[in-house]
Amino acid sequence: IWSKSILRSLQKITSLRNHCNFQYERDSKNAKEVKILSVNRPTIRTYVPGTAITREGATDSSQLLPINQYRYFNFEVEDIVKAQSVPGLMEALTDEAGKGLAEEGDKYVAEVVKQGVTDGEITASASITLTKSNAMESVEEGFATLYANDCKVSDMFYLEVAPKPFTIYRQSLTELSTNNPEILKKGAVGKINNAYVCIENLLPNDGTDYFNILRTDKAIAFVEQIEKVEHYRPEDAFTDAVKGLYVFGAKVVRPKEIYVMKTKMA
Repeated sequence: IWSKSILRSLQKITSLRNHCNFQYERDSKNAKEVKILSVNRPTIRTYVPGTAITREGATDSSQLLPINQYRYFNFEVEDIVKAQSVPGLMEALTDEAGKGLAEEGDKYVAEVVKQGVTDGEITASASITLTKSNAMESVEEGFATLYANDCKVSDMFYLEVAPKPFTIYRQSLTELSTNNPEILKKGAVGKINNAYVCIENLLPNDGTDYFNILRTDKAIAFVEQIEKVEHYRPEDAFTDAVKGLYVFGAKVVRPKEIYVMKTKMA
């Protein structure tokens, strides 16, 4: 006798890909990479009446967002199992597999950030032992760095912290989600200054330090190109099967809009 309830796996606390910029996704159909164009600001000079002016050529720069990550699932359920179980088994399995694919996207964002720190592309703090007395100091240093890079107060900021550091950062929350439904809609537990604070279980680390991330929603570009799920009937078995494919890519496109706080616990 099968229980009418299906026990589901706990979903990872993660939203790293959701805090990325998806605006290039519409240009990525059938592409292996997206070329992101940007323009450089022309030089502003002082004009002296009666003298010749200087003319310069327009310059632009571009960067490539590769769509080179491939993940899939493929499982089967025997007819007898499906027949004897309650309705909804295949649907529940498919849903769990889909969530697993989505988590792969979050893991990859974490990898991209870690590589950016390793390569020196992303600014990271020196390692600190996080305490109640220095928690806000580390966050303020991050904001100061981003503001010095011309990030605006009106930008959308996210502060993504691992569960253990959050126990310290929680003391510094300036606004709680319980007092503001809009914060809860963002998947955040509160705000510090104007950054939404989110608990993340898939943040990168180097084995010693947690990499807590302060960034705008434009710092990392993310593209999901294919999300295909197919039900099929294998010829060599009495089973129903489902397979799914997920193709995606991510890149730090605005490194000046992301700051990593390397912390360890006392």
